[in-house]
Amino acid sequence: MVSTLFRLGAAAALVLASTAVHAACTPAITDGNLIAPGKLQLSINPTNPPQQFVDKDGQLQGLNVELAAELGKRLCLPVELVRMDFPAMIPALGAARIDGVNTGMFWTEERSKLMYMVPYAIQAISVVVAPDSGTKIATENDLIGKSSAVEVSSYQMNWLKKLSDASVAKGGAAVEMRTFPTATNVVSALLAGQVDNALLVDSVARDLVGRGRVKEVLSGLGTARTTLGFRNKTVADTVVKALNAMRSDGSYQALFDKFGLTSMPADQPLAIAGPGPA
Repeated sequence: MVSTLFRLGAAAALVLASTAVHAACTPAITDGNLIAPGKLQLSINPTNPPQQFVDKDGQLQGLNVELAAELGKRLCLPVELVRMDFPAMIPALGAARIDGVNTGMFWTEERSKLMYMVPYAIQAISVVVAPDSGTKIATENDLIGKSSAVEVSSYQMNWLKKLSDASVAKGGAAVEMRTFPTATNVVSALLAGQVDNALLVDSVARDLVGRGRVKEVLSGLGTARTTLGFRNKTVADTVVKALNAMRSDGSYQALFDKFGLTSMPADQPLAIAGPGPA
């Protein structure tokens, strides 16, 4: 596979496989269904290892990077991974700047009305503290009255807000929630002592625990499906077909085993979930 890194102003895009690689096959998606002719453009936020991250050599790595490359092979299309922070992704999709979102986005009913969402993995939320912290958090209710760092516009932010609002509605205290653009910023705030704890996607938390950067005190909160999201139904349907082919030949599960992440259960379909845009 030939990979080329392009700089696009303040953003960066990685093209997975050159056009020459696909010269001998017919693209599964026609140009009329794509933002830019001859390539599938997907956003990614490489601050969530092992889903997606930048290695010591500055190269994009992770499950979602390799998944995009495999989809590109099967669709006979170069895939361009456009780096951006998560809060900008859904607006970019709505403005037709990208074809899809490939960053491990949690499924929600609201989001399923904005795009065609394709669940492909299972994730949950973990609560972490600094390695030397004495903070005791045994249940989700122990977050009430404490300060928590979360990624802005994220599933974990919305989950925490619901917990806080429910406490306030019963006459209790609120969670002091502080939001940051990326998971990297969230962890930096935690380690700088700006908050008592941080809420992260569980796979990110496990990666940080393994490197001794944080201590996990609670896990398995808000378990839900994570998805790919697309603006065009033909694109989504074609990706679904490729994902199911991967599941049939074993490459789908092999990818999840490689990165230690949780795939969709065998009894749950790889299919569009929700109505999509009106």
